Amino acid sequence: MKFSEIVESLSPDLLRVEEAIDENFRSDVVLIPDVSGHLSGSGGKRIRPMLLLLSSRACGYAGPRMITHSVIVEYIHTATLLHDDVVDGAEVRRGNPSANSKWGNEASVLVGDFLFSRSFSMMAKDGSAEILRTMSDACTLLSEGEVLQLVNMFNTRITEEEYLDVIYRKTAALIASSCRVGALLGEASPSVVEAMHQFGVQVGYAFQLVDDALDYMGEEGRTGKEVGKDLREGNITMPLLRICTLATPAEFERLNQVIVNSNAVAPEDFSDVLELMEKYEAIPYTLDRARSYVEAAKSALSILPDSTHVDSLRAIADYIVERDY
Repeated sequence: MKFSEIVESLSPDLLRVEEAIDENFRSDVVLIPDVSGHLSGSGGKRIRPMLLLLSSRACGYAGPRMITHSVIVEYIHTATLLHDDVVDGAEVRRGNPSANSKWGNEASVLVGDFLFSRSFSMMAKDGSAEILRTMSDACTLLSEGEVLQLVNMFNTRITEEEYLDVIYRKTAALIASSCRVGALLGEASPSVVEAMHQFGVQVGYAFQLVDDALDYMGEEGRTGKEVGKDLREGNITMPLLRICTLATPAEFERLNQVIVNSNAVAPEDFSDVLELMEKYEAIPYTLDRARSYVEAAKSALSILPDSTHVDSLRAIADYIVERDY
């Protein structure tokens, strides 16, 4: 099953999600829907809402609450992007001017706060203590992941285990919670709820590792961000971590010099880094790691009876490592 076919099969639900996203943006403070709508309408794939919708249907629930919670996870994701772009000083997001470059850092931070607040207001109205606890834990992990990433900027001695912990908190936790909420809406057994959570964790790891690889191999016109952005920000992701681990002392010294001065990476510096990545097969290594997480994710679904929704979840996991943007 192709990703486009999954999107088509979910189109009625996704249309309801889009309508609910727009409806809940409404505020008499005009800047809030302007900033929120700018990022929300800029071409995101809605992976988290799709996973929540499919997880919910796979566990036997197809009611209106899955639309509400799909909006909630997308709002939380959008809020983190608004905050991320301020921290990173980003000027482009998904090929368009970032919200902070258009309206300023203050507006981006405050509208991100609004989206977090609106998300928790919607959860409180829904009334599920278990879902509220799930999403609260995810938001705590998100915040910790952002801080950990900041602490590890320019740190060429970070280990894979430490970096994977950043990924778990910053990316995988919200994806896992999206899947878990779907299972909770379906009133699934504790073992199924946990299996759906683990599916999301593994997909989250794979998603971030593919993003790491695309930062060095993708095309800006498709990925919507400058190639080598992570390097220029001093963000040590898996491909860079791999060559830091394997480089000779002389290569490591050269690499460290580039990273320390990453705010002004010259073309020849970037070429040197890419040559090391090719020498040590850093991109294939990163993608292989992502594929292993996808296989683990699909294995977690074995607890569920076969259905078109479970097949779609497996196909989304495969799409994560096949995508080129």
